[in-house]
Amino acid sequence: MDHAQIWKICLITGIILLLVAFILGWIGFGVPDWQSFQLYTGSVVEYYGLWAYCQEQTVTYGTVCNRWYRAETQLFNGTRPTFISTSEGLITVGMILLSLGLVVAILATILPLLGYVASLIALISFVFLVIGLPIFGQDSNNLSRARGDVTYNKRYGFWLMVPTIVLEFLAMLLFLAAAFLYQRYGYGNIFTDSDTGVKSGWQVLGQPNMLVGPPPRGLPYGMGLPPMNLPHGMGLPPMNLPHGMRLPAPFNHDGFPPAPYPYSAPHNQVVPSLLSQYCNSQLSRPLGPLLARSITVSTLPQPCVTRAIASQPIPNVLPDYCRTCEPVEPPCRSIINCTGRTLVGPLMRTC
Repeated sequence: MDHAQIWKICLITGIILLLVAFILGWIGFGVPDWQSFQLYTGSVVEYYGLWAYCQEQTVTYGTVCNRWYRAETQLFNGTRPTFISTSEGLITVGMILLSLGLVVAILATILPLLGYVASLIALISFVFLVIGLPIFGQDSNNLSRARGDVTYNKRYGFWLMVPTIVLEFLAMLLFLAAAFLYQRYGYGNIFTDSDTGVKSGWQVLGQPNMLVGPPPRGLPYGMGLPPMNLPHGMGLPPMNLPHGMRLPAPFNHDGFPPAPYPYSAPHNQVVPSLLSQYCNSQLSRPLGPLLARSITVSTLPQPCVTRAIASQPIPNVLPDYCRTCEPVEPPCRSIINCTGRTLVGPLMRTC
């Protein structure tokens, strides 16, 4: 699997887990079914949660519930148990942060680096929930034991918070992994098509110097294919050509493309077969009339006494050097150095 796509899987999975935790958490948060007890054998079952206190009356009256601000005046002499207030505050903050983390995680589908923020929020929410839930669980049992309740146990509202905490912790890890993988390998956002992303060279070009897929049109300059006669309805088989090489389309009668890549030679022009022939054809250019300019002659070898100057600029090409003007007899003959370089040889007297 492509590394650039793994972050999407982590992010989507984390959002799903956090969404499930969001649903379970708010259900457990709102119901009063957290701790149930019986004061004595055969008495009515009483239970309470973070927000209400209930009693299961006879079938005629059903269940009666009151908010804590009313129930505390009747049951606890106007004072609510401390652990209920503490757990209520911690779990409320934890659930609000869980909801905020879910919103940020959804926004991370568009701005993937927000996964770091979603992971941080989920971590803080996890801390509040994992502290608040055990406080309620332990202190509610201590209260029942202190009063001498015959039976007491936890109900479904309390247990719904357990998977909420576990799923939120897993979602936090997935958000962190998604943001890290996106920063390392990813591009775009979760809606970006994987086929349009930037891939490494071997994925684009296939094997070294090879192009993957249908062959392009056109061939490099001077290269053609031999003529071939194919049966009616049969085309050329697919082939992999070196990078930059293209197939002709269509073929001429001689097998060469009408417009080779990157440019074609002028019509009826003979293309030299050797580089030296090409250089010679470029060097053999007519020059304008030559002008002579005399210079001072000394006893030492000097450059040519008659310098050839063309009326037109000479192209910057490598000329054929004149080797016919070496120092020869008679000794009084002027030395003409056509190369423009100092001649090294025996000293001669000039007439």
